[in-house]
Amino acid sequence: MSDNLKEDLSIINERLEKLEEKLEESHSEFSQQSGRMVGRDIGVIYGVLIALIFMIIMLKFHLI
Repeated sequence: MSDNLKEDLSIINERLEKLEEKLEESHSEFSQQSGRMVGRDIGVIYGVLIALIFMIIMLKFHLI
C-alpha cells in the first residue's frame, strides 16, 4: 500500500471512531432518559395501588 492510502485510511478510522463514540453517548443518554420515565410511571402506579388498598382496608374496618 502506498503511504498516501495508509494515511487516508488512518484518518477515516479516526473519524469513524469519533462518530461511534458520539453515537454510543447519545444512545446511552436516550436509554437513561427512557429508564427514568418508565421508573417514574411504575412508581406512580405502585403509589396509586397502595393508596387504593389502604382505602379498602379503612373502609372495611369503618374507619372512614
